[in-house]
Amino acid sequence: MSQPKISIVVTGSNQGIGYEAARHLSKLPHVHLFVSGRDPNRVQEAIEKLKKEEGCEAELDSVVMDIEDAASKHVIYAAAVGLGDYVERDGLRTIFKDTFAVNSFGTAIAAEAFLPLLKRSTVGPRIVNVGSGSGSCTKLSKRGYTPDSDIVYQASKSALNSITISLALANPEVHVVVLSPGNVLTRMNMHGGGVHPSEGSKIIVDYALERKGTSPGFYNVQGELPW
Repeated sequence: MSQPKISIVVTGSNQGIGYEAARHLSKLPHVHLFVSGRDPNRVQEAIEKLKKEEGCEAELDSVVMDIEDAASKHVIYAAAVGLGDYVERDGLRTIFKDTFAVNSFGTAIAAEAFLPLLKRSTVGPRIVNVGSGSGSCTKLSKRGYTPDSDIVYQASKSALNSITISLALANPEVHVVVLSPGNVLTRMNMHGGGVHPSEGSKIIVDYALERKGTSPGFYNVQGELPW
């Protein structure tokens, strides 16, 4: 018996961990994959690259989404030179605004935009947000815990956790989780350590292909994480 067709949109899938998630999904013939990014040329380049991959069997389409282009550049700059240098250059208010625009607000806006389509799904609609263990308020509140990221990033990922919970409770027919892929070698951390995006993206693919865990839920490869 053939598997039902699944439509999956991977935001930011023209590079990094998003591209690797798309690459894994492109091998599956029952997937209708929407490659998404801000730059239409780079999105199309990613699609052409996927088509040349051995074993590409998914149906490929594109979605151009420009949530906050300037903000994303500032967040990458902050990751590259350090929070202190960025605060000195542009001020703490700016880094909070720009980081939340990319890590929190953009995710919420994208989810709201796709909810009408998700609710029409007959194969178990789901939203898979990509968060971080640094967003766990339970872990951050423990005495002696040493976070591996700055206060702005932590706060933005905690906000994403809250958005995930709110989306799940407001839309019980949609399965909503947030995942922590761990430390991954990406442009955001300037390739400062961690696993290759091909490995880090596997958890995203697993939760995209089927409903796993509870909704709302917060998970990494080892299992459930505390909010």
